[in-house]
Amino acid sequence: MISSEALHIGPLMLPGGLLILLLALLITVMIGRKVGQQAHWSQEIQQNFQDSIWSSVWVGLIGARLVFICLNFESYMASPIDILKIQDKGFSLIGGVVFGAAWLWWKNPAIAAKAKASFLVMFAVLLGTGFITQHVLQKETHHPALSFESLKSTGQVQPALVSMQQFQGQPTVVNLWASWCPPCHREMPILQRAHDQHPDIHFVMLNQGEDVDTVRAYLSKNQFSFKHVMLDTQGEMPQAVNSFGLPTTLFFNAQGELIERHQGELSQAMLQQYLNKINP
Repeated sequence: MISSEALHIGPLMLPGGLLILLLALLITVMIGRKVGQQAHWSQEIQQNFQDSIWSSVWVGLIGARLVFICLNFESYMASPIDILKIQDKGFSLIGGVVFGAAWLWWKNPAIAAKAKASFLVMFAVLLGTGFITQHVLQKETHHPALSFESLKSTGQVQPALVSMQQFQGQPTVVNLWASWCPPCHREMPILQRAHDQHPDIHFVMLNQGEDVDTVRAYLSKNQFSFKHVMLDTQGEMPQAVNSFGLPTTLFFNAQGELIERHQGELSQAMLQQYLNKINP
């Protein structure tokens, strides 16, 4: 299944940003090979150029991670183990491009500076075009016109249905989760702390496909006390926002606009970045 955010192959989820990066690199390698043939580069120079492009990916990723950690140093020092959790997608795009470009430039001394600059500009244009296209393909989304049963009202003769649109007017975080999902469980304490520290932001814990007893037992066992816990027994929310896979966290501003979505486990630093966007 393909969405504007990722490619889903069974349980495997490939983020859209990663696919854009790989495609931009592949095109750059192909064009570089063609240019090298026309410029009569030696086999050694051509091979070194291609190898340095792929190695620059790793250098760029490491650089992007280090820059992001430095920019969010306080959050990571509060939980140093989160530094190793690269699945939180905490990377600085600009930092990664700078580190990767510097590596590529340094590893190809035999190629003219003008040619190296041209390749870097081309890669940046391809990358930018990919991300712009991804943004355009993302439909402008607001709080969907959906209502879900609140955990507080379960067991009543007429359980109360809570409309998602009622949260408009205040920044809102909607977390799609399930008790059987390990990354959901790992990020739950982070969301609980944020819930307690930000009373001006709604945190809606929208369980996916589980029964009332299972949800109650899980929350009680782990001593979680979210104000808004609701049940999406039919998986309506993922379909409404075209975002599949657990955990998924949606970030709406006070106007009800979907500003960001995060697929996969959150870290404290990454969550704070998103909260700053919806509640500046």
